[in-house]
Amino acid sequence: MRIDWNVDHVIAQCSKMYRGAVDPHATGFVNWPCKQDLYRVKFAVDEMLANTSTFAGEQEWLEELEKEKMWKTLNGKM
Repeated sequence: MRIDWNVDHVIAQCSKMYRGAVDPHATGFVNWPCKQDLYRVKFAVDEMLANTSTFAGEQEWLEELEKEKMWKTLNGKM
């Protein structure tokens, strides 16, 4: 398989959805569809991950990401 996507671009697109969902200058008519799009992405990714194999080193990698997330939360950088 050829990897022809850019994960940073995917995350940037999700960030746009997030900004739309939390925009204080927009109404719920704008915010809610943005949040719905985030849910659609989340549910799709959750389903895809549930149907993949577990790989060597995966658990350690996930634990490292969780530690980074915890440190950001503790330092108030979320």
